[in-house]
Amino acid sequence: MPQNELSLREKKYATLKLKILDTFSQKLKSKSLADISVKEIAKELEISEMTFFNYFKSKKEVLIYYIELWSLQMQLSIEAKTPLEAIYKIFEETAIMIEENPNLFMEIVASMALQGMHKKDIAITKAERVLRFGRDISYEVGGLREIMMPLIVKLDIPKEQEILIYMALFNTCFATPLMRRCQNFGNLKERYFEQVDMILKEYKCIL
Repeated sequence: MPQNELSLREKKYATLKLKILDTFSQKLKSKSLADISVKEIAKELEISEMTFFNYFKSKKEVLIYYIELWSLQMQLSIEAKTPLEAIYKIFEETAIMIEENPNLFMEIVASMALQGMHKKDIAITKAERVLRFGRDISYEVGGLREIMMPLIVKLDIPKEQEILIYMALFNTCFATPLMRRCQNFGNLKERYFEQVDMILKEYKCIL
């Protein structure tokens, strides 16, 4: 669906919502979530605080929105790839995201650990998808599990091992960068690939 098929109202709503997210993400490069106020986001975008809350109920909801857009980006990144290629691509893209904005990653992890990430109230409109990704793509609320499990299922492994591989990859995704925090996440892609290699060899997915 090209942009010229979107109504002006759809474009306006989607554009501001994405601007709020991008401004928020940029602030997180130098500040913690607690130190970012809705007031300063609103001031920078020249909107009222009430307008912000028309789009997001809280700062945490902006994080959830980011994760949903990330899930769509991963979906695009692994199109036409084999399951193994797709798994490595997910870790490559995740490494890039973390290295570009470590604070954002840390805030996501903290929110998941302390409060969970409830996504049922999050919606991404067709206009938002078109403006962010250049075309419309199918969308369902999801996350790493929803992206990774269909790939694991396609591997030639016993069914009872599928969840074990997912849990190992999930732990790698979050634990590896946390363990390297003192090193500023340097060379994260290489560390990810080392861990993924070990997991897939352990379950004989690769030789």
